[in-house]
Amino acid sequence: MKENILIIGFGDIGQRVVANLNHEKYNFISVSRSSNINIADTTHIQWDWLSEKKLKLPITNFKRIIFIPKPSEMSEIGYQQGFKNAAKNVVASLGDIDFESFIAVSSTRVFGSKQIGILDEDTPVMPDCFRGLIISKYEEFLKENISRNLNILRFGGLYIPGASIPKFNNKLSRDRASKIICFFITNIINGVFHCTENKILDPKARSLKGKKLLTLGFND
Repeated sequence: MKENILIIGFGDIGQRVVANLNHEKYNFISVSRSSNINIADTTHIQWDWLSEKKLKLPITNFKRIIFIPKPSEMSEIGYQQGFKNAAKNVVASLGDIDFESFIAVSSTRVFGSKQIGILDEDTPVMPDCFRGLIISKYEEFLKENISRNLNILRFGGLYIPGASIPKFNNKLSRDRASKIICFFITNIINGVFHCTENKILDPKARSLKGKKLLTLGFND
């Protein structure tokens, strides 16, 4: 029997995740605010998580639930809607849903501009802008309201593979981001994880170290 995977916030990264997994093993249900999604072997549901209406699903048992939030706009209100409000609506829709683990995408923005050096998952976050503050509150909300296996993946700045590689630290290609999510789909894990492509950790700059991923054996 296939294992059910629910992806909320289905877009480019979600499509890459589906492409990387075995369709003979997994059954995918994708959810987005757009109805213009047509991916083979994927059941798509249009749901506006800003409407406060509960998500209605054709099945109630899932191996994994993946949440990929996105600000509705780049303003403070847009971040509040896209992260905190959306998370509240997602959690409110899970009352009758059974799942083994919840995989939530977050961001390295939770660290403030004055936090320099090598920062790992044990480093306390000290956001100093509205984006980081809202995302840190989004993380805390999930920790307080998801009682089962919760994985928070702090992505570095995303870029498209094949395009010019950004010069800034803490970057992450969309291909690698999708492979990291796939790793968490195939493994039961719990905790906060840094997800970047830092090759050289500079103690004089802000360098995110993903020590937990390396410890778990992810090196793709």
